[in-house]
Parts: sequence; structure tokens; C-alpha cells
Amino acid sequence: MRVYRKPHEVLATREARAQLAALLERFHQAGADAEPVVIGARRRPEAVVLSYERYLKLAGGRERVAAALDQRAREAAETLDEDEAMALANSELRAMRRERRATKRR
Repeated sequence: MRVYRKPHEVLATREARAQLAALLERFHQAGADAEPVVIGARRRPEAVVLSYERYLKLAGGRERVAAALDQRAREAAETLDEDEAMALANSELRAMRRERRATKRR
């Protein structure tokens, strides 16, 4: 059985409400680099709030992976099997991470 650890501290909903203005300012200042905020009742994760810039990057990444899968399927003129699709998706995600790290270094 795989054990998952919580990636972020969970902010109670009451605290999130009280800190909303400060959270928005943090997102404004840090943009896509701002850490997401995990919110939940009784400290159980229920939602994630992240900067709009980070959301756009995540959404764009999903679109990129989907486009790569579509292109590969068209080239093969058949549907990819599950293992091939997963391998292609993973290679696209690794390429995106390499690009992101290269951009941060500049």
C-alpha cells in the first residue's frame, strides 16, 4: 500500500477567509511562483487556491500533453494503447519540466 504525505499545510476555512486579502496579495506579488494554498474544514484538504498564472501554466500543460497524444495517434493511424499513451504523456511532462527549469535559470 502506498502512503501519501500531505504536500502542504491545510489552512482552516475560517483562517482562509480571514487571510484572503493577504493571500491574494501574495499571489499578485509572486505570480506563478506563489505556493498554492490548501484549504479544508477540520484541516482535511478540500480545495486548493493557486495564482491564476500557475493555473494557466497547468492548463496549458494538459493541453500540450493532449495535443501530443492526438498527434501521435494520427501519425500511427490507430489508437495508442494505455502504456504508450502513458509513456508519451510522461515524456511530454518531463520536457515541460526541463523547459521550466531552463527558464528559471535565466
